[in-house]
Amino acid sequence: MKIQVEAVSPVEKKVTVEIDATRVAKELDSAYVGLGRRVRLPGFRPGKVPRNVLVRNFRGEVEREVVEKLVNDSFAEAVKTEKIDVVASPSVSLVDPAFDAEKPLKYTARVEVKPQITARDYKGLEVTHAPGAVTDAMVEEELQKLRESAATLQPVEGRDVAAKGDYAIIDHVGTIDGKPFAGSTAQGVTVRVQEGSLEEGNFGHLEGHKIGETVEFDHVFAEDYRMTEVRGKTATFKATLNGLKTRQAPALDDAFAKLVGILGVETVDQLRARMRADIEKREQSKSDAELKDALLKAALAKNEFEVPPALIERTIDSMIESTAERLSRSGIDLRHLQLDLPRLRTDLRDKALQQVRGALLLEAVAAADKIEIGEADLEKEIARIAADHEIPIERARKDFRGKEALAALNLRIREEKALAVLSSSATVKPA
Repeated sequence: MKIQVEAVSPVEKKVTVEIDATRVAKELDSAYVGLGRRVRLPGFRPGKVPRNVLVRNFRGEVEREVVEKLVNDSFAEAVKTEKIDVVASPSVSLVDPAFDAEKPLKYTARVEVKPQITARDYKGLEVTHAPGAVTDAMVEEELQKLRESAATLQPVEGRDVAAKGDYAIIDHVGTIDGKPFAGSTAQGVTVRVQEGSLEEGNFGHLEGHKIGETVEFDHVFAEDYRMTEVRGKTATFKATLNGLKTRQAPALDDAFAKLVGILGVETVDQLRARMRADIEKREQSKSDAELKDALLKAALAKNEFEVPPALIERTIDSMIESTAERLSRSGIDLRHLQLDLPRLRTDLRDKALQQVRGALLLEAVAAADKIEIGEADLEKEIARIAADHEIPIERARKDFRGKEALAALNLRIREEKALAVLSSSATVKPA
């Protein structure tokens, strides 16, 4: 097999491969032998169909399969032999599309490759950074959020007139051109007395009305409303106010501290201390991430290089998949949000480009500084992950036994060590 490699650009190579006729003929013979064993044709016993009959009936299909197998196998061999760091599937063109088993098979493959980067001027960087500070106000805000999450709806006392922010218990009937429609009638539903989308349960029209009163109003459904039969139509609603409730958060006392359910927390003081510790940890992580980002941006400013488009597209795919998974955990299906995916991909492209450039540069820094990952590094990182997620270390070890998971862990550690190289010689000035 003959292989010729040409650099089209720093991120693309042209690979020309010529497979000798002997190998082509052997692969073709093998294909017909395999076909003869499994094909069933009238008038012939299984496995006894003559070669000429197989050729007459299946020639085009067999030759396509043979060419595909020869190209796939030989290209994999070429990549290994020539040490080509491919990042996408190749675009293949046959030099002669007409198949001839007595002639060599020659093709060209254009393929995106990882650029060869020599990291420069990555030591002695100067960046500005403001470490995050934890204030009493931040702690109190978190405590209030906890209280709000435990709030319950209680009957309004001392008034019977709906006020903005109340929760109202209503019966409602809706019609379009005098006829009810799906979901237009309900009894005893709880809605919010505030302006906003009716579809999200906001009935601002109830404000100022007494319990027992019926309020009539019109509502125009959006042109893209999920129910096609009411899109763009005007509905008339009659809502009867049956009761009022308000959201009440529990008092910030020791009873609430116990209710939160944090192990070892039984008093407000202990809860406040735990909140502060959690916020400090969160802010430190945020500060560390911001500093690393600043260092990486400073290093990238000193290193210009091309990026394979395939890596950018793959990173965009990963971003969208991560968003979909996060929304799915919240019960939201990304497919139902009617997103403009081409526009979303365009909006994400710059961010993806910076992620890919950063990863490639850190890889080059790791190579320049001869960073190696040992068993002790892996064990330390697994222990950290186990502690952060509060899971047994044996379970964490099990999670990283797979080849892909272990490779991802190695990459993460290598990038962290490369970032530490940037940080160790950098000058960080307060913002």
